[in-house]
Order: sequence, then structure tokens, then C-alpha cells
Amino acid sequence: MTTQRTSVAALGPTRPTLAQAIAEGPLLLDGAMGSLLYERGVLHTRSYDELNLSQPELIRTVHADYVAAGAELIETNTFGSNRIALSKHGLADSAAAINRAAVELARSAAVNRAYVAGAVGPTGVRFGIASATERKTARFALAEQIDTLVLAGVDAIMLETFGSILEIEVAIEVAKQRGPRVPVIAMMMFDAHGLAEGGLGSNEVADRLIAAGADVIGANCGIGPAELYQVTVGMVGRGKPVIAQPNAGLPASVEGRTLYVANPEHFGVFARRMLKSGVRLVGGCCGTTPDHTRAMLGAVRMLRGENIDERAERAPGAGVSIKTTRAHEPAAAAKVPLSDRSRLGARLTRGDFVVSVELTSPPGSDLTKTKQQVADLLAGGVDIVNIADGPRASARMANIAACARLTVETTVETILHVCARDRSFLGLVAHLLGAQALGMRNLVIITGDPPKMGDYPFSTPVYDVDSVGLLRIAAGLNAGIDPAGKECEPTSFLLATGAEPAAHDRDRELRRLEEKKLAGAELIMTQPVYDPRTLERFLDDCKPLGLPVMVGILPLASHRNAEFLHNEVPGMAIPSEYRERMAKVGGGPAARAEGIRIAQEALGAVKQRVAGAYVMPPFNRVDSALEVLEVARDRMKPI
Repeated sequence: MTTQRTSVAALGPTRPTLAQAIAEGPLLLDGAMGSLLYERGVLHTRSYDELNLSQPELIRTVHADYVAAGAELIETNTFGSNRIALSKHGLADSAAAINRAAVELARSAAVNRAYVAGAVGPTGVRFGIASATERKTARFALAEQIDTLVLAGVDAIMLETFGSILEIEVAIEVAKQRGPRVPVIAMMMFDAHGLAEGGLGSNEVADRLIAAGADVIGANCGIGPAELYQVTVGMVGRGKPVIAQPNAGLPASVEGRTLYVANPEHFGVFARRMLKSGVRLVGGCCGTTPDHTRAMLGAVRMLRGENIDERAERAPGAGVSIKTTRAHEPAAAAKVPLSDRSRLGARLTRGDFVVSVELTSPPGSDLTKTKQQVADLLAGGVDIVNIADGPRASARMANIAACARLTVETTVETILHVCARDRSFLGLVAHLLGAQALGMRNLVIITGDPPKMGDYPFSTPVYDVDSVGLLRIAAGLNAGIDPAGKECEPTSFLLATGAEPAAHDRDRELRRLEEKKLAGAELIMTQPVYDPRTLERFLDDCKPLGLPVMVGILPLASHRNAEFLHNEVPGMAIPSEYRERMAKVGGGPAARAEGIRIAQEALGAVKQRVAGAYVMPPFNRVDSALEVLEVARDRMKPI
């Protein structure tokens, strides 16, 4: 089973090394220095590196702002601090002093809350056409800068924004010679087509960086998060951790000033996508600010599975120790047997095949249409529905209100999604107690996607806990123990959790399921699965956990819908044969019918191995859900 994770940036001398923190990951980096200084009034004509000497408080403040925003690894203000780059400003002889001052400033801002990487940029020598003498001069300049940074005590050497694979290979070699025990992080630039200089793809660049000796590989600058996602995900799985530091989109000229206009919320979304795809370190480059860092923090916390005790350790004064969230202790036993908590619990206990259909709350306060959909489901033999919590960041009736009214006004039983994204720790506890009081007995506990670009892009995610922490809170309440460890009236929730059978990092997904069971999960509800082989493998892997599995089924609506789910949604994988089938029918009624047939095939292939299924019909089309479930009628008992 899992063990308690060491705090990434714990105060004091016992904190893990940077290499250990990267291995445990994920890790959050800072954002831009140069473009931020420009926005704070420093002209491009200045040497930004020299500001380490002439305006140290300005540089220290930028570092401190990033640390306050949650950055756990910050870079020194030394991108152009090699003597060749500095010579353009007549500062070649100040190279050592500038680099030493930069490390001191970063360290003073980090105050043991963040690691410090020595930033090293290209020399400006065009290695592809440079003479042997020019290359030798560049090598000396890189060695001089790296020497100074290592001796000043950086935790890593950060080679960034290199355009030439030849130059970065030399820089890696030099860094490994000058600081053999200091990790080397190497990042190349790529164009909008995902190619580096010379037409090199991300996989070829990754292999060459590893061969040169880099400890972490990746890409930064040049392109925005969407484009860099494709590049860095292509580097995952080749033997070394991967880092991504995109620009805040492409630059634009606004009233004579160069600005980057990507919304920080956009960064939070792509940070989660990158991390779930296997990237270990995320941060920002040109145009990013502490706001972008703060937007990515929730994704890092969520993917790291960080618990409250660890965060309190990192931030003195952040609060009391929360006894119900200790990851190394099993959840206390519930007071009410599973069979007595709900209709769903009783059916699972008997071994019945259980089914549910997912509905979304109405966009207003009128439940008339939803109640008709429920009536149609009841007539079709389905008496359990699950209601999502704020899907697609749209303004909808609170799902707890919809569930409460459906419970009272119909005979349907509900499964309430509870998302950690939007509520503080105290708010989550209140929400759970309110659900108990309103008659909710079935919960699916999820961390929740960061709010996406939509009508309310300013909405801020909270993530005081993730799904594991929230499961522990709910399991504690079931045992009659509140989050402070005091006895309370026990709740009687059935606790379900989510899983991604097609997750890119399969080992991590299985570890998370172990943690979730330890935290109190009693039922697994999977993301939609289309490939029976993927689900079969997942069922084999999680069988030792002994938890029943309800397989998620999402009928495809069109070829465009299939391509979007396959390419844009982490954890979703649609076999090419199915996408080709959807391509042949395109859209409209024919596509809907084909999507239902594919969903039926997926469910029919595994119905004997799972405890049940829940169908997520597009646009609340309950008739589609009932059609899909026809293939499982032989396992469903009449209601």
C-alpha cells in the first residue's frame, strides 16, 4: 500500500532534495521574469540581468511574488548572464558578480519554501554554422556561468530556450562536468508545428537530451500551452521526467507594448492536462505572471494527491492538524452497514447488476424537464440517476438541490457528485452534512476539473483537498468522527470514487485507487471506456482491491465529438476503428445511432465482469441511455 508523502518544500534542513521532489512530483515552477519586468516599467534596452546588482529589491520582489503564488522551484534572473550575451551591454566582466547576486536574491525570496534553479540561456553563437573557435568561446562562456551558479549553491541548472540542439548538448555536457551532483534540466524551443530547429521532432530531441546527460527534459517558450502540450506529451515515457513552460500564448502589440494575452485560467486547464498526461514539472515562460502560477497551483495539488497535513507543514499558521486526512491510516469503519444505507448499497451487497443514468441540472430553477426525463427512465426500468456537480463550469442549479427535490418528488434514487474544486475545507464539511440532512445517501467523490474558459473565466478553484482527502472526511463522518477528531452523529453515505482505465500514467492511477480505498471508497465509477481490452486490463489490475466497478458509458454523438474526446480529454481513448466508423456517418441521426451501437458493444463486452454501468447520454437524451442499456437487460432486475 502507499506511504505518506514527504512534503515537497518542508521548512528546515530535512526537506527532500530537488531530485527527490521531482521523482515524487508533480512540481510547480515560477513564470516569466523578463516580460514581467517589462510590464513593471523596465525598458527592453536595459540588461535585465544587471538589475541583480542595481535594483536587487525589484528582482527579489518578483521572486517573492512567485513563491507567494505557490511556485516550488524558482529560476534565478540569469537567462542572459553569460559573458557573450552580457558583452552587448558592456558587462562581460561583471558576469560572475551578476550570477552570484542572482542566486543570493532568489535564495532570500525562497526562504526554504522553494528550490532555486540557476537559469542558463543560449550564448547567441549559431552553433550550426559557427567556427571551431566560436564554439570554443561559447563553451567557455557557458562553463564560466555554470561554475558560478553551482558554487553559489543552486539546486539545479536550468538550460532554457535553446534553439540549437548542438549548443544545448554542449551545455549539458559542461553542466554535468561542473556540477555532477546538481540536476540538469534541459529545455528546447519548438515552433507552432511542433518542430525544433533542423526539423527535429519532440521524440528525437528527447532522446538526444537524454543521451547528452540531462536529468529532466522538456520545452519552453516560443509557443503557448496548447501547442507545447503536444510537444511535451511526446517526450513522456522515454526515461526521464518532462518539464513544460509555455508562453502565455503568442505576443500581441497593444498600444505600442508587447503583451501576452492568454488567460491564467487557460493555464490552469492545460497544467492539469499536461500533468495527467505524464508531465512532471509545469511553469510559465514569456508573458506569464504570478496569476498564471496561482492558476496552475490547484492542478499540481490535485495531481500530487497532497493532503492537508502536508500543506499545513509547508505554511506555518495555516491551520490545525486534520486527523481524518492522514494518508497512511485506513479510514474508520462506518457505523451503518452498506446494505442499510441506500437502495444502491443494498443491491451492491446482494451482487445485483446496478445501473444509473447521469443527468445534468437545469440551467435555471425549473425542474419540469428533468422530472420528465426521470419519469421516462423509471418507465424504462432505471430508478437511479447521478447528478454532476457544475459540469463544464456552466451556471446550473446546484446538484444537491436537484437531488433533494427529485428524492422528494419522484421515486428515483440519486447519486450526488461532490466536487472538491469549488468549496473550502469548511464548506465541504458543511456540504456533506447538508446532504445527509436532505436525504442524500449515495456520493461520488471527485476532485473536479479546473474551471474552464466559459461564461465565468474569473471563477477561482479552491482545492483545499483532493478526492482522497474528501473521501477521508466523508468516511470519518460515516464513522461518527468529525474532521477535528471529535465524536459526532454518524452519516450514512455510500462512497463512490472515479477512475480512468485509459489514464496515460496507469501505475499512478492504480496507486491513487489504493489511496482512495484506504480513504474509504466503496465503489469505483470509471470514466467512459470504449476499448474492451483497456477495461479488461483495468479490471484485472484493480481486482485485488475488492471494490465493485460501475463502468462509464458515453454514447458518441458525432465524428467531431469522437475526435474531441480522443484528442482533448485526458483519460479518454477511443480506438481508431470506432473513430473511423463515426467518420463514415458524420453527424445527425445516423451518427447518433452509430454512437449507440458502439456504446452497446463496449458494455456488452464487459457486462459479465462489472457490478454495473452508468450511462452519460449527450444532452440528457434518456432515450439514448435506455437504448444502450438494452444489451444488459439480461442482467438487470425489474424495479
